[in-house]
Amino acid sequence: MMIALYTLICIIMSAGLWLIVSARLFHDSSFSGAKSLGRFHKWQENEKDIWNTPSLMRLTKWLSRFVFLEQSAEEKLTHQLDRAGLLISAQEFTARKYVIGLFAGIGILISALLKFWLGILLIGLFALLLLMKEREALSTKLKEKDDAIAMEMSRFVRTICRTLRSNRDVYAAMDSYRKVAGPELGLELDILLAHMRTGGVPTALQQFQKRIGTEEAFRLCSTLQEIDRGIDQTSTLDYLADDMARQAKYRIEKTLALRPAKMRRTYLPAVGVCVILIIYVLIVFVTNQLNNLF
Repeated sequence: MMIALYTLICIIMSAGLWLIVSARLFHDSSFSGAKSLGRFHKWQENEKDIWNTPSLMRLTKWLSRFVFLEQSAEEKLTHQLDRAGLLISAQEFTARKYVIGLFAGIGILISALLKFWLGILLIGLFALLLLMKEREALSTKLKEKDDAIAMEMSRFVRTICRTLRSNRDVYAAMDSYRKVAGPELGLELDILLAHMRTGGVPTALQQFQKRIGTEEAFRLCSTLQEIDRGIDQTSTLDYLADDMARQAKYRIEKTLALRPAKMRRTYLPAVGVCVILIIYVLIVFVTNQLNNLF
């Protein structure tokens, strides 16, 4: 009994001494939870884009000085990068292809010096894959943002129409919906409200429809411009909301219709394994039969 009591006292005193040492030497910090923090830090590092590393950023920025784009192509790419949320210029985004080509050229040169001919083919295919992935990354981000905005547009138009029935202030209607807007449309509404405060409602609506770039946004902004001029367009907004609701329902039905095909594709690896096993069994059976004959 006394041994257990002494052991408990030693444990408590050791814990207190450790807290005092941690407070004095590590400035109120300790190594407790370092493993969990390291795991969280590793997760954050895995989520980072490889292009955000300092060395690649400096190399991309240096190569961007040698990128020359046409004015129309530069404006289009800049608009796409802005909508995708990538805080880089069109020249820097294009310079990423130069970086991939540079490293691929170095790898091919080393493989040629080592006479590793298969490596040349593999490096070329890998570089082509990176170029395709870089192009696909931008289009994927834009598609995800467009789909999220399109799914919310019908609710957005209905709310705006309901608000404008009692108050014809377009800015107040936009500001009221911003509190319940989704992340993608909310970001666009922040830009729209800022432009309304500085440049006026018509100019801001024109820029908004240009950023969204869809037919629904064009119809909505045209109707709101008419309302801002004092013309009653409530029925037009009702019709537009119904049309957008039908389109949103069609998108959901299309997405649900594609899921059975995706589920069937998940069976292909299992079917392939079964086919390989059957072929293996047949080969073993035929081999045994031939050995018995001879």
